[in-house]
Amino acid sequence: MVRINAKKKSKISAICVICGEKFTSRYTNHAKFQRPNMNSSPEQPQSAAEIRTEMRVEVRGYLVLVTLVSLVIGGLIGYFTPRSSEQPASTQLEPPPGWGAACVEVAVAGTPAPTATPKPLRVYLSGAVREPQVVVLPADSLLADALAAAGGPLPTANMETLNLAAPLVDHQHIVIPTAAAPPLATPREGTAAKTPTTSTRLNINTATAAELETLPGIGQSRAMDIIAYREAEGDFQQIEDIQYVNGIGESIFAKLASLITVSE
Repeated sequence: MVRINAKKKSKISAICVICGEKFTSRYTNHAKFQRPNMNSSPEQPQSAAEIRTEMRVEVRGYLVLVTLVSLVIGGLIGYFTPRSSEQPASTQLEPPPGWGAACVEVAVAGTPAPTATPKPLRVYLSGAVREPQVVVLPADSLLADALAAAGGPLPTANMETLNLAAPLVDHQHIVIPTAAAPPLATPREGTAAKTPTTSTRLNINTATAAELETLPGIGQSRAMDIIAYREAEGDFQQIEDIQYVNGIGESIFAKLASLITVSE
């Protein structure tokens, strides 16, 4: 709201009074507002058209006068109104405290961190395994997984000394140990050892495990493998078929050829 002090207010009032006096004197001196002279001769009455024309002129004059007075008063008010040299301070909106940190936390929580893909393990198995080789296994594999990838252990493998739940390491070399051969039984006094001779060959289709163990190179585990193969595949058709049993190769068969038979 514009405030005008007393001095300026008095100046504006004086100007308004002057304008009012001029307006009053102008229209007071007009013939319309003067008293008629009784001694003068009567004038002719005006027509309706003349009266309307005169009223329009008067109304226009009033409007022009009011407009001029309004402009003068407005100009004076604007001229005498003090202008402030200070510019209004610009207001800048600031985010609430912790707004940026909250956005960063939400962005970090919404983006999952990339996980590294574990590399496969390469392990070399040798010893008493069916297929000694380098096997490729996924991470976190165990010794049991490596043995299965290498075809499994041989019947002569000493599994009691192995921890199948042991974890593996990349580029590891594992040797599967072989079980020690059982000591030969000492024949009792007065009895002879039951060792087959060339004249009495052992029938490998009907021999028991204990009888098979008397053969050279055949221990307890191989005797059980021979019986298991015989039960699964049927009787041996010829003595050379014993080489199909795991662990019996050409060298062992050379020792058995003259001591075994497939018929009575």
